[in-house]
Amino acid sequence: MSFTNRNNFLPLFFFTFFSLSCSTSSFSIFALNFTPELAQKTFHRNSIRLEKKAISRPNDSKALYNASKNLTMYTYGFLMDEAKKISMEDYKEGLKIYNEANSIFKRSILYIEKSIQLDYKDYFTWINNSQPSSIDFKKESSSKLYWAAASYAGAIQSSNGDPNWVVQLPRIGKLLETGLELYPEWNYGAFYTAMISYSMIRHDASPNKIDTAKYYFNKALEASDLQDLSPYIAYAENIALYQQNKNEFTNMLYSALRIDINANPDLSLVNYINRGRANWLLDNIDEFFY
Repeated sequence: MSFTNRNNFLPLFFFTFFSLSCSTSSFSIFALNFTPELAQKTFHRNSIRLEKKAISRPNDSKALYNASKNLTMYTYGFLMDEAKKISMEDYKEGLKIYNEANSIFKRSILYIEKSIQLDYKDYFTWINNSQPSSIDFKKESSSKLYWAAASYAGAIQSSNGDPNWVVQLPRIGKLLETGLELYPEWNYGAFYTAMISYSMIRHDASPNKIDTAKYYFNKALEASDLQDLSPYIAYAENIALYQQNKNEFTNMLYSALRIDINANPDLSLVNYINRGRANWLLDNIDEFFY
């Protein structure tokens, strides 16, 4: 999945940010490696549990946030990846999974935006207003802004080009840019990595968008201390594919694969997942270059 078409939003791109404890990451990697179906079912059950809690506590900002975050992680980590791979063989079956994912992302948006609105009563005026407006967001709200952007990104991609969703693209930029101003190093540069992709597909992209994306790539490497695979994969799938530069595409993916996925325990799980994605991209390289 590339960003050569702005209706396509990278499936695992926003799955590069959540920090887990070392023990949790190790267990999750073990589960994904040896019992992937069980891992998916367990994650799904946990997401259902958190969603039920959010529904029963509609004014609990934390419960709403946790429900949205887990739904988004589950959908990106399992459904979107599955939909992309199946679509290459069976478009109709892949579309069914995309539709399921879209339904979940819609609910995720409702929960995360309600959570933010409970913290900042003018949130909906701010997010809906195309004119300059401001809210005095606190630094600790960065994670909510990020997951709101992730939910919107998922809804846009899983809609398969529905104009009613594509038109929401500027909201992603507003959320990411605000979070970046608040806490640029949050979660080892996750905002920087997100901006690699967004810079390439934003509706108001500048003529030098490639230079802008490369700037964010370098900032992401710095913030992660070269221990995160995500920036390399974002570069490969967005910049290299956009330019149809096969050598740069492979170089970025091989650079990602040379990273010790356990060097940073907080990134070990997402690095494990991204290592699998890098290998899949290399295995299917002929699908992306013409």
